[in-house]
Amino acid sequence: MTVNIPNAFFQADFDQSGEKVIIKIRGELVDILLEIGPEIYSNYVIEKRSEGPLHPNVEALYGMMVSSLLYYWKFHKDIEIIGLEVNPEDMCVANPIINGKQDTITWNVADVKSSHEDSKFND
Repeated sequence: MTVNIPNAFFQADFDQSGEKVIIKIRGELVDILLEIGPEIYSNYVIEKRSEGPLHPNVEALYGMMVSSLLYYWKFHKDIEIIGLEVNPEDMCVANPIINGKQDTITWNVADVKSSHEDSKFND
């Protein structure tokens, strides 16, 4: 069974602390970005092309990253509240035993997959 959690990012509380994140892009990706939009990215390249990093203004990207992380923490807490234990080796997997059989629940952002021998459990 797979499901997409509707409006997942609207379910998490957004932290307005004003923290900033700096993202450093290096190597071939710098060349690609300069090729695609030199007027946008050239002002952010500190050194020569792929030899130096690119420090873009990432407020929108940062917001997306924070939204994803906040939703992950909320989802993680919610599944623990209903009694699932997250796998310590992979923090996006839970393996509860249901009716004597292992269920595997995995998630990536707002997409969830559940696999159990009894398909009615997945419903």
